[in-house]
Amino acid sequence: MAKTVPFKLITPTAIAFEGEAELVIAVGTEGEEGILPSHAPFLTALRPGILRANVVENGTGKRLELATNEGFMQALPDGVTVLVDEALGRDDIDVSKARQDLTDARERQSSLAPQTPEYEREQAAIDYANARLTLAS
Repeated sequence: MAKTVPFKLITPTAIAFEGEAELVIAVGTEGEEGILPSHAPFLTALRPGILRANVVENGTGKRLELATNEGFMQALPDGVTVLVDEALGRDDIDVSKARQDLTDARERQSSLAPQTPEYEREQAAIDYANARLTLAS
């Protein structure tokens, strides 16, 4: 078995995943960040996107993919913790709601000045809707 690191993905309402991971990739504010076992201490804010992880369950490797909203990721040599507002698996995504959320956020954003907190908030909503639609397709 490959070397793994304890990995925990937490939302405000539940622990979405807790187990061992060979690799965790999340969308940080500066781009995708990949974490391997024994990673140097690292903390980053996360943007909405698709979190991917190679996890090991019952001795078997599998790919975990979740559409995640904003949050944070902390990597330490002995564990990776991801805290996000929401994490949805492919089967949990309501495509029609994601499409409507995308349309609504684009409409709201169109009347806002760029580089304002309100504009950025709508951009995060657009990014999260796009992540859900990408994962669902």
